[in-house]
Amino acid sequence: MKTLNHLRQELLAKRLDLHQDSSLRDELESKITQFLNETDANCVGIYWPIKSEFDLRPLALDWCSKNPKKKLALPIVKLNEPLIFGEWNQDTTLVKGPQNINEPLLDSFSSKIEPDLLIIPCLGWSAQNDQFWRIGYGGGYYDRTIAEFKRNKHPVKTVGVGYKALEVKEGAWRPQSHDQALDLMIVV
Repeated sequence: MKTLNHLRQELLAKRLDLHQDSSLRDELESKITQFLNETDANCVGIYWPIKSEFDLRPLALDWCSKNPKKKLALPIVKLNEPLIFGEWNQDTTLVKGPQNINEPLLDSFSSKIEPDLLIIPCLGWSAQNDQFWRIGYGGGYYDRTIAEFKRNKHPVKTVGVGYKALEVKEGAWRPQSHDQALDLMIVV
């Protein structure tokens, strides 16, 4: 079995290559659009894309514009803590967080909000024991956040976004005790 850091480096290099394929991106865009159009979620937490992550912001903004009562949220990082989410739209003031990623500035225009659906980027993913598992960058932010939502009995559906080619087969990687399973994967 490879070290987790080596596996992450391989997955990132592979994702960089996959991200160059516009037909794959178009197919993923179509699947995410269909998913958003079918969801009954009132608040969808998305992510600010980095390192060749699929950019679903335009799709999410379009979904929100067609459903004016629906809201979007972006994560706000406090080092080594669960993520909190700030309401996000095109007019939201953004600041660079501790990871140098844009996040909402909580003020009178953007308040803290708890999504009922989280769409989460995956560096890699695995289907094991009838569950979907996400491989991220190793900070544990989404795992802590999902665990926190469960502890607080806040119902949230978790959906990973990635590519089929980034699936890590059972045996090449195992979920660790702190890892949180996802409800669904959207992959192409």
